[in-house]
Amino acid sequence: MIKVGLVSLGCPKNLVDSEIALGLLSSPPFRITSRLEEAEVLIVNTCAFLESARRESIDTIRRLAGYKKKRCRFLIVAGCLVQYLKDEAAAKLPEGDFYLGVGELTRLPRLMEKLFSGTPPRERIFCRDTPDFSFSRRFPRILSTPAHYAYLRIADGCDNRCSYCLIPGLRGPLRSRPPQRVIEEANELVSSGVRELILVAQDTTAYGIDLGKKQLLVSLLRSLEEIREMRWLRILYSHPAHLNKQIVRTMAESDKICPYLDIPLQHISERILKLMGRKISRIRVEKLLEQLREMVPGISLRTTLMVGFPGESGGEFEELSDFVRRQAFEHLGVFCYSPEKGTAAFRFGPPVDAATARRRRQHLMEIQQKISSRKLLRFQGKKIPVLLDGPFPEKGSKLMIAHSRFQAPEIDGLVVVEGDDVKPGDIRTVKISDSSSYDLYGIVAD
Repeated sequence: MIKVGLVSLGCPKNLVDSEIALGLLSSPPFRITSRLEEAEVLIVNTCAFLESARRESIDTIRRLAGYKKKRCRFLIVAGCLVQYLKDEAAAKLPEGDFYLGVGELTRLPRLMEKLFSGTPPRERIFCRDTPDFSFSRRFPRILSTPAHYAYLRIADGCDNRCSYCLIPGLRGPLRSRPPQRVIEEANELVSSGVRELILVAQDTTAYGIDLGKKQLLVSLLRSLEEIREMRWLRILYSHPAHLNKQIVRTMAESDKICPYLDIPLQHISERILKLMGRKISRIRVEKLLEQLREMVPGISLRTTLMVGFPGESGGEFEELSDFVRRQAFEHLGVFCYSPEKGTAAFRFGPPVDAATARRRRQHLMEIQQKISSRKLLRFQGKKIPVLLDGPFPEKGSKLMIAHSRFQAPEIDGLVVVEGDDVKPGDIRTVKISDSSSYDLYGIVAD
């Protein structure tokens, strides 16, 4: 048996690619191992969205290369960093042996058969100029998340062309999966024990636009709701310009779609939004948020913001700070602008200096910490359903960690649960006894 270890970096979309790779290598002569020191082949699925992500990918590659001094015979570098470097991948990442761009992980079984049969291919880099992962085929998949929730990819690529973003170059144009393929995979996942499905894509709300069907997401959501054993359905990565009233109404009418929405807004200054190419105005953003809260009472909103964009003035940052205070999002993340060669924003001139951008990020997160603390206080004394994820990581603890319908696993805060006869995958009612800045604490009450 050929033992294979895999490290996945980056976002949940990348994780789905990694899970497909594990599925392709799950039968003889391959055997998946989580003990990297035992692996004869190591694979790292990289991220290249930002400079910080590329640094993490390079550091991981160098760390895994150290296992070549032990049992590892081949190190395969895959994913977005290879797509970013293309023909330069081997020269820039000499620790690797073979390099697979985005959408090329399906080559792994054949490539490894050649490696271990003594007839390695002459070519070391497999990377197309435009990624084109086939959604017409069905691939096996091994979940790396807890068995009770899974990411369900409904599309890949992006046509938005935001001025700061590398994604269209790394992942290709928008390609929506046929609804029937999505529904088939959803049924398979639920049959295997998954209770919560989390829809992901580069832009989930653009689903179907490339097929000439602007309301295809609404139809898909209604079909997924009919899966009997699925309890929760969650939507991530929804672009505000594509989020319409029909989608919101479908959420409001559903018992299964979580009252939760991830809407990356990036900024609120009219000028900055135009420079970013976000295709939405401040007025429309504010009307959208108002509509969401009116139509889906109690909805939990997450957003992502960017500071330090080229030309962002102190006044525009104050405008953003005031917006965060007034909107009081349940969950918020902030990152500093990263100048990416090949994007339109790279030609806009120098960004705000790094120290100022970091201070701005810290300021927004301090505002958000107070907002989150205040909002979580409202849960104290209330009973809410939670999905139990696993044991609390502290050694010897009898506590469990869980997440509610208002929290995305691995992304937002969590619920720390005390109670007997509980196990991962259970949906239990918990009475909230305490809260912190981002987490809730409670006791099983059903």
